[in-house]
Amino acid sequence: MSLESRLAELKKDLLSPAGPAISTNRSYPFAIFQYFPTEEYEARSKLGSLAEELRVKGWKVRTVDLFEQLEAYLAEQEDGELVEAIIEEEKLQYRAYGKDWKPALDYLSNTLTPHCNRMDGYPARVLEQIQEEARGGDANRTVVFLSRVGSLYPFYRTSALLRFLDTGVKVPTIILYPGTKEDQHYLSFMGIMSADRDYRPRIY
Repeated sequence: MSLESRLAELKKDLLSPAGPAISTNRSYPFAIFQYFPTEEYEARSKLGSLAEELRVKGWKVRTVDLFEQLEAYLAEQEDGELVEAIIEEEKLQYRAYGKDWKPALDYLSNTLTPHCNRMDGYPARVLEQIQEEARGGDANRTVVFLSRVGSLYPFYRTSALLRFLDTGVKVPTIILYPGTKEDQHYLSFMGIMSADRDYRPRIY
């Protein structure tokens, strides 16, 4: 299906007369909107148009930027010194290995993964932000988009993030996923990482 047809399907399900129908389980209000990484800017533009259309219909539409949340979370760690330490170590790794970025990326992944894989770490901040953005809204007329998911590549999969969010989110939440769909339930992050089947949400 084309980007346009999948957006039309998402819009139809959000505006279902019986309430948002992006998931068959109302207690698990997540969906994934997959697009090719090369479609990033086109997808942002078209999703922006959808968001404006929903607002005109009286919806509360919010976006949580996952990269901004990661930056903010890291800035709070170790009295703000963690970010500086990461930047300096990345530079050292890059110089030490003949300007090869792989060791620096491996270092970044090894440093950030522990913060991302515990409930009181980065996922807690994302959950808190989703809840804050949705506060006061009608659950049948509120939607939160999780954007800039690609900024988490290559050290964090959205399937891992979803496992931390699934009990605390009460409004439709759409993950904007740059990658490829390998099968009905298989997704490859950025079209590069090995396909991951660990996804419960509906994939558009």
